[in-house]
Amino acid sequence: MKHSTHLGALLTVLFLAACGGEGADSAPTDSAVSSKQLRDLTADDVQSACDSLAARVKLSKEDACEYLGLVASPAVGQPCGTVKDECLSTADEAAAEQDDHAADCMPPTEHRAGCSATVAEYEVCLLAQTQRVRALTCDSALSSLETAPPECDAVARKCPQIVGEGPEQGAESP
Repeated sequence: MKHSTHLGALLTVLFLAACGGEGADSAPTDSAVSSKQLRDLTADDVQSACDSLAARVKLSKEDACEYLGLVASPAVGQPCGTVKDECLSTADEAAAEQDDHAADCMPPTEHRAGCSATVAEYEVCLLAQTQRVRALTCDSALSSLETAPPECDAVARKCPQIVGEGPEQGAESP
């Protein structure tokens, strides 16, 4: 298992858990923003894109805790279910901080530099990663997280600093 792959997946989950809103009632990203390349986004573009993505990538506390249990259980020496249950029983301190992270859905500016993927391509990738995390259970294999979903191929090809490509994914250049 690749440490960097799990770290990337963990960062995705932390972002997904920190986003505000629930459900999928949010409007899609504005077409003027969705056609822009990530490297060309202004602060207002990032805010607009993140506002429209927040509800669609929100993880339930149960999903986030199940993921934590799956990833952390080997390190802490406890079964996934125990880690998940402990996570679920903790106070939801993250809810108070959600509004502070509304614009955290995009990669940092330094990772977007040189990235030719569009906001629409990134959005498709992020939504696929969200679905993958939501589908995890304590019975899931961590190896299911070792590769990015196929929906992330365009972003991985155009922005390897955002979605790292492993040898099994092919290292094409843009």
